[in-house]
Amino acid sequence: MLNRFIVDFAKQLDVVYTLSTKTPNYIVASNDKGIHVETKTSRKKYQEGKKDVPYVLIKNNWLEQALDTLINKRVVNDQNFIDLGRRHSFILAFLSYLPFVEKLDNNRIQLKRFNTLYLPESSIDQALTMLQELINKEYTADAIGQTFSQDKIQRLKSRARQSLRLLGYLDNDFKLINHDNSLEEIRNKMLQSPFVHMVYELLKVMPNYTKNEKFQVLKEIAYLTVVSSRDQTTIKDSVADYRIKNIWNWLNYAELIDRDGKVIAVPDESNHRNYWWVNQGQTARDEVEGGFLWAPKKNKQGTPLTHHTDLLKANPGDVVFAYSQGAIHSICEVTEKAITSKKPSTFTTDQWEEDGNLLRVQYYSLDPKLKKASIPENKRKRETGPFDVNGNVKQGYFYTVSKEFAGYLLNHFSDIFPAKFIPNQPEDIIKNLSEGELVDHIYNYIKNEGFYYQKEEVKSLYLALRTKPFVILSGISGTGKTKIVEKFANSIGATEENGQFHLIPVRPDWSDGSELIGYEDIKGDFKPGPLTRVLLEAEKNPELPYFILLDEMNLARVEYYFSDLLSVMESRKWLGDRIVTSQIPTPESFGKRVIIPDNVYIIGTVNMDETTHPFSSKVLDRANTMEFNEVDLGFFPSLNENEQEIEAYPVTNDVIKTKYLTLKDALNDHKALIQNTTNRLIEINNILKKNNSHFGYRIRDEICFYMIYNKLGGLMTKEDAFDRQLLQKVLPKLNGSDYATAEIIGELFTYCTGQSYDIANHEQAIEQAKFPKSAEKLATMYKKQEQHGFTSFWLG
Repeated sequence: MLNRFIVDFAKQLDVVYTLSTKTPNYIVASNDKGIHVETKTSRKKYQEGKKDVPYVLIKNNWLEQALDTLINKRVVNDQNFIDLGRRHSFILAFLSYLPFVEKLDNNRIQLKRFNTLYLPESSIDQALTMLQELINKEYTADAIGQTFSQDKIQRLKSRARQSLRLLGYLDNDFKLINHDNSLEEIRNKMLQSPFVHMVYELLKVMPNYTKNEKFQVLKEIAYLTVVSSRDQTTIKDSVADYRIKNIWNWLNYAELIDRDGKVIAVPDESNHRNYWWVNQGQTARDEVEGGFLWAPKKNKQGTPLTHHTDLLKANPGDVVFAYSQGAIHSICEVTEKAITSKKPSTFTTDQWEEDGNLLRVQYYSLDPKLKKASIPENKRKRETGPFDVNGNVKQGYFYTVSKEFAGYLLNHFSDIFPAKFIPNQPEDIIKNLSEGELVDHIYNYIKNEGFYYQKEEVKSLYLALRTKPFVILSGISGTGKTKIVEKFANSIGATEENGQFHLIPVRPDWSDGSELIGYEDIKGDFKPGPLTRVLLEAEKNPELPYFILLDEMNLARVEYYFSDLLSVMESRKWLGDRIVTSQIPTPESFGKRVIIPDNVYIIGTVNMDETTHPFSSKVLDRANTMEFNEVDLGFFPSLNENEQEIEAYPVTNDVIKTKYLTLKDALNDHKALIQNTTNRLIEINNILKKNNSHFGYRIRDEICFYMIYNKLGGLMTKEDAFDRQLLQKVLPKLNGSDYATAEIIGELFTYCTGQSYDIANHEQAIEQAKFPKSAEKLATMYKKQEQHGFTSFWLG
């Protein structure tokens, strides 16, 4: 029966999101052979004439084999299905949607596991009879032995007690903690019980099964997922039989299924409610205090206006977003149909007629308020009810809002709105990934695009951007420095097409900031530069990340054209929940305040050769510097047409936005890690002091932030993360031709490896080093010093 069940289950799904990349796979059709699965990529290839059909056939026997593999192994990942039509990522994700399967970390799934205590021992009548007796205080649940003398009655009461605890009416000490025995409460309690809820979800999949067939599927799944609470052996047939019958009767009593096991739809008001938007000006306070909305029937010219009369269309249960002074300040629930009413006496305005319509609503104030600027501009532009073509709020009063837009607001800002208004998340809204899952997605996306980088490099770039939104990528020409930035941005939804990724080539003749910031023309009008235009656009959409790539950054002297911006970066400070900076220098004729918003990330690529300029400490102190000198010429992108394309996973800026500006911000939560990291940095600084190359508070703080984000994301070991920071924040400042420099490099090598530098044995020391990447770089620098009498981080 399970083979039939899994095929039927597949036919009822609309979309499946892969676990690692959250790529949507749309199930567009099914037949006797299997299901047709379409992705955006397969559809595009079909439209380009590269495929005969826009879908891939997933055969029924593949799904059956996959289920058998899961049953036999219990815990699986996509590699367990690699032979099934090369659609292993889809198949793993599909299995994760089964009601009796749960997701684990690292893109694994397993069969759910219950013991018999999760299945009710008593009938619903016995449980509810005992509940009423307990509510009436006829006895207490922990005194069954003392209250009832007959063994048979004691057993029945014990079973009923287990059922009440399962439903959450009794705590673990058998104390009554809930006196509500209404049908609605009992129904809710049943669906909160994990195994009972699973049975309910399974029955949804079997509308055309006979009662016996449904029962057989439920028993087979019980054999796979339930063990005895006493000896952990598989549930016995007789126990499974009567306990599933109990659950069946429970659900029938709660009117969740009929006697044949057919699921009865429970009315969901959220599916029928409509959504509205009200613009409240000077009347906002009176309307909130009075619990109503009011609009005149006609304007002063005697004309009825739709944005006033639409109050009559609102029904009880509808939801209204109340907007005033640049933010949604409340969400309202309509409690009654609109009625004719005179203008409220508290209204002081005379711009309206006296006759109007009044709509009673229940206000729920938001804290914090949802600012208009927090709603992405592209979302506003598409919502034609309350917004104009530019995404600005219209001047009218009452507008309809699409369910899609309302769903976006309620789900995306669910921490602001009351829980009662949050709808079930639609399938096209993707939940946030963990940091580890996000980095996996970025790495897989870049690799799928045909570019190969070590995963640790992707992790470090992510951590560096979280630490501070300024990163420098160095290395020989052709190693893909530009591409890793572009593909990194693309992987999380930032592209040139949507304006969130901008490449600005640096020219050798740049001698000031005018090419980036802008200049005044001969008429005295300010012509914004490419950087200024991006900063202004980013400030309009604070929820979206913007990436600026300064390509070949050191073709010109960085200090000449970028020094003003470096200073502005260091002016970052908290303003409420936002990070703001001082203004970048623009002429007064421009008339606009331009800052570097906290959703802008600047990455520069550099080649270090005779055509470029070196960096000063002012630049290096303010950035994470990552080297890209290694290439893998043997890597080729996959040429397999059946290989699943990895699509972008758009994220909000919160995913990569920094949380800390000063060490004080992080000290309370991460004191031990900060202290450990600082102790290491003190040791390193004592070595660097020998030629005054030691660093200050800025580098200490940013290394600590990097270490904190690494710990929160679980991306690298503490030693690997510190190794990266030593390599990226400390060593780039080292250069010189004197003995002190060579001595410092030698001491730092010893610090990283625990061994003195020996040209004959240094490779073995690096292999055994605590900080091998830094040790390898130091060994290279030491050799350059011996060979040329001068060394620098930038010499390779």
